[in-house]
Amino acid sequence: MNTKALVGGVDIKSEAKGEVSAVFSTLNVIDSDGDVTFDGAFTDGEEVVISGYGHSIWKGDVPVGEGTIRTTRSEAILDGRFFMDTMAGRETFATVKAMRGKQQWSYGFDVLHPPEQVTFRGRKANALRKLKVHEVSPVWRGAGVNTRTLAVKSLVDGGMDPTEAVRLVKETPLMTDYKAAIRPHETPVTVKAWEYPEVPDGQTIDQLRAVHAWVDPAGDPSLKSSYGFLHHDGVGGEANLRACLAGIATLNSTKSAHLSPAERQAVYAHLAQHLEDGDRDVPELKETPGDGNLKFAEEAADVLSRVAHLRTRTSEVMALRRSKGKGLAAQNIDVLDWLQDEMRGLKRLLDTPQETAAEEYARFIALTYELGESA
Repeated sequence: MNTKALVGGVDIKSEAKGEVSAVFSTLNVIDSDGDVTFDGAFTDGEEVVISGYGHSIWKGDVPVGEGTIRTTRSEAILDGRFFMDTMAGRETFATVKAMRGKQQWSYGFDVLHPPEQVTFRGRKANALRKLKVHEVSPVWRGAGVNTRTLAVKSLVDGGMDPTEAVRLVKETPLMTDYKAAIRPHETPVTVKAWEYPEVPDGQTIDQLRAVHAWVDPAGDPSLKSSYGFLHHDGVGGEANLRACLAGIATLNSTKSAHLSPAERQAVYAHLAQHLEDGDRDVPELKETPGDGNLKFAEEAADVLSRVAHLRTRTSEVMALRRSKGKGLAAQNIDVLDWLQDEMRGLKRLLDTPQETAAEEYARFIALTYELGESA
């Protein structure tokens, strides 16, 4: 019997019934054991038991729940129920509930085919194509990638038709779609200038997930190139609120067109949580990327995003031209100087008392009206 585990969080469908849904395997990625579990490895509808922490069922402990396996193209999910009429079931359920985002899930399985090694996305890996799952277990740490307990609300207990409750749970992005977006987390925040720090090579998956808000579900999660929406001041650094605003501006632009609506919503939830922790207003998420009808705060965040990108790009271009013994072209220097003039103008507006600003605006309107009359 083999075991494998993935990272996850927890939300509860019904405390009275002890019902949960948990992603216990991510398909078509190489995990930290060097295995890749292919689509079709699990059997839809297969019945399994839920074990106590750390696969304790194999040590002689009684099961603490039961469930069935449900698969998508990218994940295997346990739809389970803890035995709430037993002490072991209640205690395990209570611990899973309390663990929240620290929770991981593991499963015990047998491989139903001869050993097979493949080259997958340029890396050697052990292929898992057909598995027999015996049990699923909550654990503290494991080998896999991106497991979590799906957020399921007490819809049935509130009087909703069970069929409708299942449909809503499956289709509501904020409940289920953290497959690519990374779950929100609590961390210190800062408002200092955003320097877009370099993330060194060789970081662990946990370190990469801690500083980004999105990971390509088709990419290798051990490579930093698979991640997006960097918003922390380096590994272990604080969440930068300027970067979070810039990230939301990106979500509202056509640059986020590669994300699904659910992914956009989930990345937004991650960045918005940091802004709320920093006691900042959160710009709205546009229903359609690239919608030109921006409110003032949204336009300001969009400009911030573009200026931050331009600063990084300018640094790269200057370094490249210096390596060739050249400087920036004169026309590019002119444009950057003009941009600096505009920023000084904004600073003067911010430094002008509001009463004076109102008087200046009234004077401008009056002058404009007089010019129009004389014309």
